[in-house]
Amino acid sequence: MADLEVRVHEKRFGEAIILRELAFSARRGEFLALVGPSGVGKSTLLNLIGGLDTHFEGSIHWNGAPLYRRGQSPERLGMMFQEPRLMPWLSALDNIRLVLTDPATEGARARALLREVGLGHALDTWPNQLSGGMQRRVALARAFAVAPRLLLMDEPFVSLDMPTGNRLRESLLELWQRDRPLVLFVTHDLREALALADRVLFLSAPPARILLDYRVPMERPRHLEGSAIAALQEQLFARHPDLLSGALEPPDDSPP
Repeated sequence: MADLEVRVHEKRFGEAIILRELAFSARRGEFLALVGPSGVGKSTLLNLIGGLDTHFEGSIHWNGAPLYRRGQSPERLGMMFQEPRLMPWLSALDNIRLVLTDPATEGARARALLREVGLGHALDTWPNQLSGGMQRRVALARAFAVAPRLLLMDEPFVSLDMPTGNRLRESLLELWQRDRPLVLFVTHDLREALALADRVLFLSAPPARILLDYRVPMERPRHLEGSAIAALQEQLFARHPDLLSGALEPPDDSPP
């Protein structure tokens, strides 16, 4: 039985239909990447799952029960956005403690997480004294601070240089493999999706639905810049040349 069941019959913004008949399921411990054309509704879908937007037709369940109830946040949900969203008046450590139920007794976990992402030396540092990559590391530690069963990540490493992004991806995978939450990870970079995820969900052009639920046929560890990821991406494009445009038309010489 799946832990997460998502059934979005329709999501609108005014007259515009953003999502329609979009459905998938997943189990805790899986890592899913969401890929699709820009503006197709990937972030909107995360907002629905996270309970930040409740105005849609459909249902979202965890273990057969509603994941959230109107006006309440889902239990043990972690989120990481494109921007770090740190409180500028709080230190790195206090930004982690902010999300804890009992900061006094759970402070050791906050310190340990910052050490795990390489910021053990910066516990008392203010956000404006941290580089962009270091701020993302604080945000990553904060996302895992609640020991999430479900972690929603909306292009968390966008605009970072490759070495910084790779260090953060390594930290993410280490934390995920230890705690095993279900991860839903939005990205525009197919190589990133193939390097990180167990499954890649490709979304169609609007109104978006799941075009292809692709299980990555490679063992870990995988290297984003490696030849194996490049070859796998080429195989996907050879079979579905318009996949990233939101279409699933096979090439002319493909069997019916």
